[in-house]
Amino acid sequence: MFSSKSISLFLLLFIGFIDVAGVGLVYPMFSSMVYQPGSCIVPPDASEFYKGSCLGLLLAMMPLTQFFSAPILGMLSDQVGRKKILLPSLFVGIIGYLIAVFAAHIGSFLLLLLSRVAIGISSGTVSVVSACIADVSSHDEKAKNFGLFNMACGLGFTVGPFLGGVFSTYDLGFLSGFSVPFFAAGIVSFINLVFVYFLFKDSYSPQSSQVVSWGMGISNISKAFYSKNLRVFFASIFFACIGWSFYWEFIPVTWIKQHGFSQATIGNFYAYGAGFYAVACGFLIRPIANRFSNDHIVCYALLACGIFVGALLFHSDEAWLLFYIPLQQCAVALFWPTAAAFVSNSVSEDVQGETLGIFHSVESLAFAITPLMAGPLLGFSESMPLFVGAFTMVFAAGLLWTSLERPRVVADLD
Repeated sequence: MFSSKSISLFLLLFIGFIDVAGVGLVYPMFSSMVYQPGSCIVPPDASEFYKGSCLGLLLAMMPLTQFFSAPILGMLSDQVGRKKILLPSLFVGIIGYLIAVFAAHIGSFLLLLLSRVAIGISSGTVSVVSACIADVSSHDEKAKNFGLFNMACGLGFTVGPFLGGVFSTYDLGFLSGFSVPFFAAGIVSFINLVFVYFLFKDSYSPQSSQVVSWGMGISNISKAFYSKNLRVFFASIFFACIGWSFYWEFIPVTWIKQHGFSQATIGNFYAYGAGFYAVACGFLIRPIANRFSNDHIVCYALLACGIFVGALLFHSDEAWLLFYIPLQQCAVALFWPTAAAFVSNSVSEDVQGETLGIFHSVESLAFAITPLMAGPLLGFSESMPLFVGAFTMVFAAGLLWTSLERPRVVADLD
């Protein structure tokens, strides 16, 4: 018989899979909506600077909103329970996708931005789900369980972009083109809402009663960088997220300009990378986490990822993508779950939602800043995602290295 914690973990993995599959359905669309010939949301004579800025705003709006929503939702889940926060947040996400369907149908850039705000509010549940993972995990299980959750998300992102690229070529009569993936994402989010309502049982008994405000995201950044034990770690996470966001969110622009990729091909490459990410999360983390400390794993993973991204500056042929993308994804698969586990293990059980909200605030701020910075930079060089991504991740690894003690090997538990 499975324990109640094992069943709860399985449900959380499935929730993560469905949620990220929905996000992945539309992830490859934005670069194509802006840069493909005949774009429906920017003028045909728009400059490269204007296109880059529009793409930057579209990609920044969701994490910018998530920056404010994640800590609020995380702390509210500490006060009223996880499920009571998940349900209304998922409903807001469904509304956001429906707005996006209409925006893509009529070619409205402003409505598309509004949809990203609603979806960003909904995506703030990442702090709630992370707290749920912590709730059902012991201290020694957290790296493994966060790895399993990231594996489920990786599988969702394998399926989502592939289907999104395919769906964008469909004509359903009442919907066609870019509207179809947004519609499909809304359906997937509705399925997730039903699943949580009927099957998910709360994993936490509320204890905290702290005051909640919209300024908590800013307050969390202050807490992150005034935390004596975690400030260098949070700073490294911040720069690492800037590097990875600059690379992985804007590399489709490089692919479109260098190789003429369509949105379907972009979706296929995203799915290809996410598949390796999922496998690495499922099979690499546990044996490595059993032998090395989480902070050392994060440091070495960032260094490797930066090197493998930078290598594409020298090997630009399309065939090299098939070689380097799996290496990049394996490295970043070691980074995210072990970083979350390290932060979670640093605090007590009654502030998991708040602390993981701080962690995701740092991530969200980086993901929000990067597109605003990256969009205009794309006008200077199509290789900017590779150069900035590689340099920043190596810098993050070096910053973290300064705070590490001498590497220690722990006993293998297998």
